[in-house]
This record gives sequence, C-alpha cells and structure tokens, in this order.
Amino acid sequence: MCSAPVLDSRRALALAEGAEKELLALLAALIAKPSPAGRSAAAAQKVLATWLERRGFAVERFEDDPEALGGHPEFSPPPPAAGRPVNLAARPAEVPTADTVLFAHIDTEPAGDGWTTPPHTAVRRGLRLHGLGAADDKGGLAAAAVAAALSARHLGRAPVLLSVHGKGGGARGTLPAFHRLAGEARAALYVHPPETGDGLAVFKNVSRGVVDLDLRVEGWRGPPREMNTPESARPEDSGDALAAGLALIEDVRRGPLAGAEVRLGRLEAGESPGLIPLHATAGIRVLFQGATTVSDVVTAFRRAAASFRSSHQALPFASSPRGAFRFSVEPSGLRANPARTPWDAPFTRGVRAATARITGREPSEYPHHLASDIRFPIRLAGIPCVGLGSRAGAFYAANEWIAPSDLIRLVAVLLLALTRTTRSP
Repeated sequence: MCSAPVLDSRRALALAEGAEKELLALLAALIAKPSPAGRSAAAAQKVLATWLERRGFAVERFEDDPEALGGHPEFSPPPPAAGRPVNLAARPAEVPTADTVLFAHIDTEPAGDGWTTPPHTAVRRGLRLHGLGAADDKGGLAAAAVAAALSARHLGRAPVLLSVHGKGGGARGTLPAFHRLAGEARAALYVHPPETGDGLAVFKNVSRGVVDLDLRVEGWRGPPREMNTPESARPEDSGDALAAGLALIEDVRRGPLAGAEVRLGRLEAGESPGLIPLHATAGIRVLFQGATTVSDVVTAFRRAAASFRSSHQALPFASSPRGAFRFSVEPSGLRANPARTPWDAPFTRGVRAATARITGREPSEYPHHLASDIRFPIRLAGIPCVGLGSRAGAFYAANEWIAPSDLIRLVAVLLLALTRTTRSP
C-alpha cells in the first residue's frame, strides 16, 4: 500500500490561485441559474454536471422524493415545494477515488427585496462578490468542485462530490444523498461558510439537536355561580388549560429535559378576560445535545403530560369526561438529532492543521449551530465530518456576498486537507 500524495501548503496555494479564473467563472454560472429552496435546481445542477464531466468526472443526477424517507429517524419535514429536487453525485472516472467526500448545497434563499445588485448576476464590488447563493452555498459548492478537479489533475485521486438540497432540514437532498452513500467513504467535509461570517477562523464540528413541538391542552370550567355567566365559575372548580400548559412546560424543564433548552415561542389561549381558558396551544422549541434524540424529547413531553393528567384529575363535582386535562404533543416542524465530531479526533486535527498551514491561524470550534448538515454523514454513515468555508456575509438577506480571496484560500485548504485525510487504495 503506497502513501497518499504529498502536497505542501505553498504548492496547494499556488494551485488554488492558478484556478481563480475558473473558480469565479463557475460560481458566476451557478449564481446565474436560480435554484431557490423548494424548486428542482435542475438548471444549476446541469451547469455543475457539465463542468465536472469536462474535467473527467462521472456524474449522476437523482430526482429524489422527499417523502420516500419520511419514516427515517433523521427525517425533518421539508417546507412546501414546487418541484421535485435534483441532487448530484460526481465520482472521478479516470483516477482513484479518495475516501473523503466533499459536499455542499445548491439551493438558496428566495431573492427577496432590497438588492442593490441583480441577485442572479455575480457582481464584484471591492473585496466582495455579490449574488444570490454566493455565500449560502454556491461559493462553497464552486470551491469544492474546483478542489476536486485540481485533486484529480495534480494529485492523482479525487473525492466524491455531492451537490444537494440542504435547506429546510436536508430531507430534499442531504438525507437521501448520504443514505445512498453509506459505506463508500471514511470522512466528509461540508463546504459551507460559517454563519458567523468568520470564514476559515471557525469550524462546525457540532450540530445541536432541535425539535419544534405543538402542545395542545384542553381543560374545563366549573359550574357558574350566577345563571348564564360562565365568568362566575370559580378557578378552584375549573381546569385552566393555559395554567396547565405552562406548568407542564416547567415540569419538563426542571425534570427529564433539565439539560436542554426548552423555549416557549408561541402561546394561544382564552376567549376573553375573566373566562377560564378551556384550550391552550403552545409552540415550543427544544435544543439539546449528547445522546438525547428527537424521539426522546417527544417521549419526555408525552410522559410528563400523562403524569400531569393523572395527578390533576377532575374535582369530585365534575362527572363530565371534560373534568380532566387532555394533552396532545406533536412534532410540528424542524427536527434534527444532535451530532458531533470530536475536536481532537484525528480527522479534525488533520483538517485543522491544513487550515493553519494556509491561513497561519488555528481555527476555533463553533459549537452553537443547530441542525447542520454535518449530522448526516456522522449519523447515517458513522464517519467524521466538519464544516468549513470562506468569509462571507448577508446570510438570508439582500446583497449576500463572499470574499473571493478567501474562497481561493478555501480551495487550498481543501486540497491540503485531502492529502492529509485520505489513504491510497
């Protein structure tokens, strides 16, 4: 077994700088093909496929059904869509395949208002390049593609490259892509700028777990003390749905989910002042880490609700079935299990070292992101993954931008990281 190709930082940076023109041309071509979240992205994927095929890659495109993996534990319901997503996988056809996968997402935010440059045109202004998706994540995708091509051309091997739909929880792209890829790779790099804007100074190696829940509570009112005046019912004879819902949330916060963040973001209850609320609905977001899963969080709420109900039964006068609280707890939106690649794992150390060699600075850990796509290779394939990208800004807003000079350094980091994290066949 021979060793992996050797590449020093000076050579990696020279190769990346020499590819600047094709890097920015590819990015401009991707920006020119709209691929907002919920659409197919077929036109943008075709641009990328043609570019890769001309550089010796075999490209497959998949029309994935987002509901096909609806029962998968890593599934998060995607937002409403107007087209079936097209995802892309490219493998080197003329050189051996490296065992580190590069992936990025091709779908963008909608154009929205407030742009001072045409959103679907790459416009260079000073040290920034503006365009829809420049930062999130067509810049990362272009850098990954150029790094893969340079690796094939100069290092005699190349990684598998995935271009996926990652918006809205990944069910439209990242989940099916890694479901197909399981067993093919030993590590993955998610090429996406950190939303902090700090570029290569920070890495995503942690993805916090998250689940949005709808809690619904049904209570009851005691008999009125004055005829035809429900406001006259005594609170102690009634079951206040709002109070019960808030008490249940506190029970969960202090009990089974004491180590998690339980956030109450929406609350609806009551009909008018003076009336005991018969119904209450709460929108809750739970953020968690470690071994806890989405299923664990839902189970914790449901068990707490069952316990709360049994300990707050109807008062003796209430013979109606409504004389007891009724609870419903259902996941309502974003959900993702937590994932982590240890900061001191050999793979992470190799990518950190590659970054330090190019930038002159050791990156720091960014542990606050939730539902990051790094979770899919970690949880589905059991392989380490970190996320890294260049300096960028205006995420989810008008005039989104990326720094071309840093994008070139990102290509160099990816090249150097590939030589440090792959092995020969």
